[in-house]
Amino acid sequence: MLAACGLAGIILTGCTAESTPAVGTVPPADEVSEPSEPGQPFDIILGRQVGLIDHTHMKIRDRCMAEAGYRQNIDTAPTRPEDPFSFLTVSVRDFGPTSEEEARRAGFGSDTQAAPARVVSTDANFDKAADRCADQAWNEFGPGARQAVTDYSDLVNALAPYRKEIDAELAPDLPAKMFDCMAERGYRAPDREAFLKTPRHQLFGVAYGRLDGGAEDAWKPVRKPGTVEIGPAIPVRKYTPTPQESELAVAWFHCGQKTGRTAAQLAAVQEVQQRYVDEHQTWIDELNPVIEELARRASAIGGS
Repeated sequence: MLAACGLAGIILTGCTAESTPAVGTVPPADEVSEPSEPGQPFDIILGRQVGLIDHTHMKIRDRCMAEAGYRQNIDTAPTRPEDPFSFLTVSVRDFGPTSEEEARRAGFGSDTQAAPARVVSTDANFDKAADRCADQAWNEFGPGARQAVTDYSDLVNALAPYRKEIDAELAPDLPAKMFDCMAERGYRAPDREAFLKTPRHQLFGVAYGRLDGGAEDAWKPVRKPGTVEIGPAIPVRKYTPTPQESELAVAWFHCGQKTGRTAAQLAAVQEVQQRYVDEHQTWIDELNPVIEELARRASAIGGS
């Protein structure tokens, strides 16, 4: 049992790890607030509020666990709430570097955020206490709170596939323009048809960089029955591109600007997101007031 997971173990389709270089991440939220410049239809999704609810729930649960003699969670818990749905919205950076300087410095990758220590239990008594304390923590929010957060995660999972539809909104000649522009800069994808179907910088066969590693990455729990293990926290990992990746990223940036593909992708994001919002508007209107009320409750009880 991974004892420190949030959102009560709810599965989110947008949270899987990928093998390609990571794109930028959204910093955690200290409090519930709307983005200063809302610019996408999915800004209607209350990720920061859900993050606050989840964080408060974990704090209450962890205090209960500590009172029962299990301090592992409270001693390693994150100190700030995070938006669990930040993967829904996109930025220019999601489509590649935003400047030539950034392309040379970071290629297509980015540094990762630090991760807290991992608590892994193979102790049945610990697990029972965790379940009991989680139930008690939800009771602090009132009837239906756990189900509301579960329903909201189901809503987000219904919205998450929208990214697969973005390319279909682009002008049919954009992939060919991008292919030709990259060829003019000395990059020719071996499989032209594959590129025209889904233009991706990974198709040029260039070696990518890597994130810094450390001994923390090698930690694995022993999982001896009756024990609770704490793995090391993972610090920020810096991404270092290869020189070849940086040069490719420079070409990709300039071709994205020259062909208008980056701007077209951002416009497509707006269109596809709005379509999804319209399709799920009733569901959103039903759940948002419930989440807002639970967030207010979380703010009221968070420090108690």
